[in-house]
Amino acid sequence: MNYASSRRDFLRQSGLAALALTTAPKLFAATRKGQFEHVSVQLYSVREDMKNDAMGTLKQVAAAGYKEVEPASYVNGKVYGMSPMDFRKACNDLGMNITSSHVTFQKQDWDADKKQVSDRWKKVMADSAAMGQKYLISAGFAADKKDFDAIKRWLDAFNVAGEAAKSAGLKFGFHNHTDEFTSMHGGKSIFQHMVETLDPKLCTIQFDTCNAKLANADAAYWISKYPKNFELLHVKDKAKGKDESTTLGDGEIDFGPVFAAAKKAGIKYYVIEQESYEGTTPLACIKENLARLKKNFGA
Repeated sequence: MNYASSRRDFLRQSGLAALALTTAPKLFAATRKGQFEHVSVQLYSVREDMKNDAMGTLKQVAAAGYKEVEPASYVNGKVYGMSPMDFRKACNDLGMNITSSHVTFQKQDWDADKKQVSDRWKKVMADSAAMGQKYLISAGFAADKKDFDAIKRWLDAFNVAGEAAKSAGLKFGFHNHTDEFTSMHGGKSIFQHMVETLDPKLCTIQFDTCNAKLANADAAYWISKYPKNFELLHVKDKAKGKDESTTLGDGEIDFGPVFAAAKKAGIKYYVIEQESYEGTTPLACIKENLARLKKNFGA
C-alpha cells in the first residue's frame, strides 16, 4: 500500500486524532494506584491467537484482567486486520486502553536528505494517536550494527523522529533486544551509545528485561544509572539455562531490585510479555504472569 499523502492530508489526520484524544474521556483508566497503575500485555505474547481470532483473543485478554494492551501488528494501515479506530473501539468495548504499540522505524521511514520522517511514518503516527496511545515504540534498530557511522546517523534520526512524535502528541521510543548490548564500538556497547545520544525528552527506551539478561546485562544497573532514559519496562523473565522467556518467577531474573530501580526512576508503564510457553498455552501464560505480578509485587 502506498502511504504517501499530502501535507494537508496528514494535518487533517493529525487533527482528527488530536480531537479524539481531547474529547474522548479515559473511561477505562486503571483503578490500581501506585507503581503498577499501568500494566499492559504485549500482544506478541498471543500472536498466533491474534492471527487466528483477534476479537476472541482480545476478549480472553480482557477476561485475564488486563486493562491495557500493546499491539505489535501494524500492516498496510491495519492493526490485526482492523482499522486503527476499529481496533481501538474493540479494545475500549472490552474495557482496555492502548497505551503503546510496536511499529519498527525502518529505513523507508527516514528521508536522509531532508532529515525528516517519511509520509509513511507520518501516517503511522497519526494512526497511533488516533488509537489513544501515549507511546510509539520502534521494535527494531534498522542501522547496520557493524557500522558505527551508520549507528550515529540512525540515533540522530531517532531524535528527529522523537520531535515528530511530540508534534503528533506521542512519545517515540525504542525497544531493546540483545545485540545492542553485545555489539561494541569504541569500547562501548551500542546501548551505551544510545543512552548517551538519545534525548530523553524526545526518545525513551522501553527496557526489555529478558533481552538484556540474554546479554548478561543488569536491568537494575542500567535503570538506576540512566533513570531519565526509561519510561516503560517490558516485564519478561528469562528461562533457567535456556535462551528464551518463561513465566514471571520461574526464571533467572530477580525482579525485586529491577522493580525497585524502576520505581525510583519513575517508570509508570509495565508491559508483560512471554514468547515461549513450556507446554502450556500463551493465554494461560499471560494470565499467570499478571496473577504473579499482583500476588508477589502488589500490582
